[in-house]
Amino acid sequence: MSYLKVQYSAAVNGQNFFIIPKDNISYIVAGAGALTTTVDVFMKQSIVGAAADAYRITFNLAAAAGFSLVDAVTEAWISNPGGIVAQVGGIPATLSATGQALTFCQVTGVTLV
Repeated sequence: MSYLKVQYSAAVNGQNFFIIPKDNISYIVAGAGALTTTVDVFMKQSIVGAAADAYRITFNLAAAAGFSLVDAVTEAWISNPGGIVAQVGGIPATLSATGQALTFCQVTGVTLV
């Protein structure tokens, strides 16, 4: 089974990352409300023990112009066929005048929605 690994910027409840089984992901969209800093990952099956069907990934910053948090998470989902883990990361938040990434978006939390 392949997994989507979401690395936290700082440990949350003692965990440094969060794992989502790729085969249970149905679709990925911008999070409701905070469209520029959240991404919702909807599952094919409801999350066990919760009245929710999606995980909301919250980032500390919006992606820089020309980049997309939703696209980055989707790329991680569809990448690495046959592999075990694809990690979300490396999303530029600010760019220099020459297009060099200066800062990166970091995951600050994951909640059920």
